[in-house]
Amino acid sequence: MMKRLLFSLVLAALCAAGYAQGLKDVRINEVLVDNRTSYVDDHGNHVGWVELHNTGYSNVNIGGAYLTVRRGDASRTYRIPKNDARTLIPPQGYVIFFADSTSNRGTFHTNFVLDETGYLALLDQGRNVIDSVEYDVAAQLPDVSIGWTEDPTTELQVFGALDGITPMQANEIVEKPLASEKFRQHDPSGVVMALTAMSVVFSALVLLYLIFKNLGRAMTRLATSGAAGKTAPSSSAESTTVTGGAAAGAVRELNGEEIAAIAIALRRYEEDLHDIESHVLTINRVARAYSPWSSKIYGLNNQPHR
Repeated sequence: MMKRLLFSLVLAALCAAGYAQGLKDVRINEVLVDNRTSYVDDHGNHVGWVELHNTGYSNVNIGGAYLTVRRGDASRTYRIPKNDARTLIPPQGYVIFFADSTSNRGTFHTNFVLDETGYLALLDQGRNVIDSVEYDVAAQLPDVSIGWTEDPTTELQVFGALDGITPMQANEIVEKPLASEKFRQHDPSGVVMALTAMSVVFSALVLLYLIFKNLGRAMTRLATSGAAGKTAPSSSAESTTVTGGAAAGAVRELNGEEIAAIAIALRRYEEDLHDIESHVLTINRVARAYSPWSSKIYGLNNQPHR
């Protein structure tokens, strides 16, 4: 029983850690405090709204997390329901909560408003702050939102006056030119690009030449040292054998007569093998079974008269 309880506690802790780790990828991306003519909710009302953005590359379920606002010592917290599949934010996805103080209208309607506070935060299940935004309520203009750009090191930017609000999309104020476009502006004729490409190819060829040259030298040295190591013991062994044999008198040179006798014996031996039998006639008797079909007596009908 204790093992099951311990296993359940460990499993719950791991699930909570995984949930908190995924929730850290979610941030408050854009906030519109004074909404008069812009984005409307599912009931057709113009209310303040909060946009959350999943900056990670995996699905994050924000069910069970909290949205809280505070002004001075007073605060109000909205718990995001867990039983709604729409709280699962896809990778690089967005979701909007309407701050209309009517949470009975659905999951995405909070129990607070934004124009009475100056602080908004996203909390995990342990009430730890994941992300927060501070703003001046009196400085908020109608239909002008505040939010973060793609660079997280910058301060809050204002959207709506010229560029328009950006609900359910990235907060891009100015379109960033591509690196290729910047390079084309600095090198319209393509000379720098050509020289850069040729220098890269030439450097790669030189590097390959040096690698293979040094590799060949190393392999040659290795082969030479290995052959020398194998030859040295055999030479010493031969010298030992010759020396020992000479000392014992076992090694003796053959004279001319002995060499001639050996040659004649080998010649006779080769002749006996009959490798070339141009002058040898061999007759072998082959036994065949008698067959009446080849007998000539059956071909004569009458015996000849003598």
